[in-house]
Amino acid sequence: MRWLVAILLVVALSAGVQAASIEARLIRASNGDEQPDEQLTKLEPKLKKVFGYQHYQQLGIQKAPLKDKEGLRLNLGEGIVVLITPKADEKKGRVMDFEMYSGRAALVKSTVRVRRDREMLIKGPGVGNTLLVVSFAVVE
Repeated sequence: MRWLVAILLVVALSAGVQAASIEARLIRASNGDEQPDEQLTKLEPKLKKVFGYQHYQQLGIQKAPLKDKEGLRLNLGEGIVVLITPKADEKKGRVMDFEMYSGRAALVKSTVRVRRDREMLIKGPGVGNTLLVVSFAVVE
């Protein structure tokens, strides 16, 4: 009977623990005279500081649950696909492999350390006078 109570207690406690998920955005940076994108209101000051462009537009967003050692494939639109493979979970964040593809062409491959609940910005390719940026965050 005690083991049944112990199992029920473990199940109840594990149900309360929230799993981490990852949220990735594809953003186009430009210097045109366009309207601000309301979806990027909080992120735009950081984007301007890092990349220096005047205007940012969100092209795609995808959110998925993050599982240990299991790769994720996120289709962000405009032909851009991001592959993320978690490697380690640390106190301050997570270490993961990040790959960005356009079709079969690899654009960016790197191992990154992502802090919890903070946006990480990764510079993608330049397209004409614009720049593609991927922003992603681990959300607990």
